[in-house]
Amino acid sequence: MYPEIQRDYVWGNKVNFERVMKPFLKSLDENIQADSIYNVGFLYSYKHTDNDNYIIDGQQRLTSIVLLLYVLSVIEGKSSDFDENLQTTHPTTRFSYNVRPQTETFLRRLFASKNITRESIVNQNWYMPNYDNDVTISSMINAVDKMASLLKDLPNLSYHNILHHIGFWYFNVDETSQGEELYITMNSRGQKLTDAEQIKPHLFDQWQKAKHPTCSDADYGKLWDEWEELFYTKKGELSINAVDIAMNAFIRIVYEMETTKECRESVPVRNDVLSLPLMHHYIESMLAFADNEWPKLLTDKKEYRPHRVLKALIAEGLKPVHHDNDTERVKHIFTNIITRRKYRINHNDLLLFLHEYALSRSSLYDFIIEHNELSRKVFDEHELSKIKLYRQYSDCPTMQRRIELAFSAAEATLVWRGNIKPLICWSLGNTDDLGSFSIEKFEHYASKFASLFADKRLKDDNVMDTIRRALIAFGMNDYPRIFSGYTNTSFAYEPEDWHTLFLDERNIPLMKTFFDEYNGQESLERIINAYPIESDYSEFVHIPELLKYCSQKRFQWWWDTIYLISSATANSAHANIHTYKYYLSRKETFKYANWTKPEFYPWSNTCFYMDFPPCRIAFDAMWNAGSKNRQMAIEVFLRQDKGKENKDIIKDFLSPIQELRTYVWDNEKGRYVLNFDTPKDEQESFRLMDEKIEQLINFINTTYTR
Repeated sequence: MYPEIQRDYVWGNKVNFERVMKPFLKSLDENIQADSIYNVGFLYSYKHTDNDNYIIDGQQRLTSIVLLLYVLSVIEGKSSDFDENLQTTHPTTRFSYNVRPQTETFLRRLFASKNITRESIVNQNWYMPNYDNDVTISSMINAVDKMASLLKDLPNLSYHNILHHIGFWYFNVDETSQGEELYITMNSRGQKLTDAEQIKPHLFDQWQKAKHPTCSDADYGKLWDEWEELFYTKKGELSINAVDIAMNAFIRIVYEMETTKECRESVPVRNDVLSLPLMHHYIESMLAFADNEWPKLLTDKKEYRPHRVLKALIAEGLKPVHHDNDTERVKHIFTNIITRRKYRINHNDLLLFLHEYALSRSSLYDFIIEHNELSRKVFDEHELSKIKLYRQYSDCPTMQRRIELAFSAAEATLVWRGNIKPLICWSLGNTDDLGSFSIEKFEHYASKFASLFADKRLKDDNVMDTIRRALIAFGMNDYPRIFSGYTNTSFAYEPEDWHTLFLDERNIPLMKTFFDEYNGQESLERIINAYPIESDYSEFVHIPELLKYCSQKRFQWWWDTIYLISSATANSAHANIHTYKYYLSRKETFKYANWTKPEFYPWSNTCFYMDFPPCRIAFDAMWNAGSKNRQMAIEVFLRQDKGKENKDIIKDFLSPIQELRTYVWDNEKGRYVLNFDTPKDEQESFRLMDEKIEQLINFINTTYTR
């Protein structure tokens, strides 16, 4: 019997018959055997009365099998046996839609009619026009009609075989804690069974066949229910579908770790790898050794996830012997390499490593060193060096723990991101000799590094710009540079930029020297002040405002000139470095009566500008203008209300400018323009610009204030 919460029967409709029903029938045909029961999954129900059970999950399969029996009974002349088995003439049938009167009435009339084609059914006198709009009834009619035409190609689907060799596993959900939400959600799906639902009956069937007196008496039916309920209790605000996804993911993890092969598709339903005792063993390991990782199985997203760290912790749990601190070490090391190396680790290599490790009695460090060939496929040289270093202190647990904790703290920072090779190199007495490692040196350098590059300082421009200026002055290799993912040059802004810079092999020894010299703010200022003015990027070292302008510390090269970028790309406000330096140096000193103070325009070619409000005259001064963008320029124009510009009026009003002889009218721009060659020396170009601007200002003051 089906309760009110049951959704419509949909496996028989046109779409689902091809997508779901046909594969279901073919599976029955292929798997039915005369001497066994083929299990097609689980039926979940709850008791309504002493004589009635309400089906809450399994409706689609059960209804499909009843309709199949009906069709076969008609074809094979066994309708009386069908009627007797289902008690179709009794007041209450053994298969009832009593909670849906229209469906129940239709089924009684259909079973009594012995019709199995659409045409014959819809032409019956008892067929009601409103049946056409009933989703369940339409689906049943289509199912019966299609089954009748399909059965000739499915020779094993006989009335006797379906009746006697098809079975279900059955669970009474009255005993679960999930309540009405479970009932409603389970029956709102009407979709293909999940991997777990398909594999589950096979596992129970396998267990039942294999069971003998020496087998465990574990109640796996109850245990499976408990596993699902455990996922349910952890799902939080996620939908109940997350429980299905978690169970599927867990089954896949067991299958992958046992086969040592990645399985991105569905786990094969019938396989010789999985078993109920094995599943039990794995889930006990998972719950005991991965308390913070396993809840990550719960998600509403169905895409494949490798769960590498979870698998590593499960492998630790599966081991026959456990060693002190190895669970923490497994989590730390595998989290670290997954974070650092991401998808560069071959998943099958990792699975093979974990499979072998789970069988081993060795400690984690011993196993990694003893299985060198296997380990090198999973760990890079840096990780192996750290593990060798840990292992050489095995006889001194206190020192080993001190090193592990120091390394772990450094690895967790945003800049190092798990790779602390430079810190280790700086802590060796002899290069490449791990035996010469000094934990005191390591802690010394780690402390100095943290004082400059602690996570909370990285976005503090006032602090970090001073460090950037010192690093330029110190001569870091390829700094600034174009970091991965950028199209412009950067002084390092994101933590990953610093990581790339410091992991550059050429910079590792330089940074050691830098930290040897570093002794607080004064030492940074000393490095900055000693940097020669003629050296590369010296303006960034000696003029703090340049880096400050670059909010994300980027610039772009155009016309052999640096353009400062205020944000992430040059589409944002930007500044020609010569023009901006000129503006910075003159903004406080240029003071002329009736003229506004200097301003900077950060768009187009960028410019230094001033206004003469009495006559609405203004001028722009800029670098990289004129011929081939290699000249300096001053452009004089009239500020007009937008939409009222008249170039002839502007030209006439500004025509006295021609007395300066060198200014030329540019009709396209609607302004007078002076282009002049740029001296090679920047300070000389500044003096030349001063001369031209002062000449212009004096002329305008004299001409337009008479």
